[in-house]
Amino acid sequence: MQVLQRLTRGLICGLGLTANLLLVAMLAVIGMQVLARFVLGAPTMWAEELGRYLLVAVTMLGSAILMEKNEHIQIDTFVGILPPRVQIALGWLRDAISLTVCGLIAWYGWTLVGIGARQSSTGLPIKMSLPYLAIPVGAALMALVLVLGRLNGQSGREG
Repeated sequence: MQVLQRLTRGLICGLGLTANLLLVAMLAVIGMQVLARFVLGAPTMWAEELGRYLLVAVTMLGSAILMEKNEHIQIDTFVGILPPRVQIALGWLRDAISLTVCGLIAWYGWTLVGIGARQSSTGLPIKMSLPYLAIPVGAALMALVLVLGRLNGQSGREG
């Protein structure tokens, strides 16, 4: 079990580092866009688009991190007053629903990546499949983190 725990910690650390680097890049690109538009009077065509793509990537990676820390939004007032066994059963039900939603997002996101392979970005010299790739990868990472958490016996997911 320690191998799974180390794998999960390594994955979360890697995701956190990547998300932070992408966030810094996004802030730099958007800051440059604001400077170019309002100070220099010469807006760039690509910076706003790149900032948007980076925001999506940071959101998807951050969602996987939140999944591991059990910090996604939830309404647990009712669950908290139920007996512990029912709380555990509801935790498993919630995780099954979360896995299903992650699977659907990954499946349809991958379809979107295929469609994006035939389209080009308007402001950047890339195919749209590259920014769209953040959606299925992020959903798959959320599902992986959820499964690893369950295999590691995280009891913090209940309730």
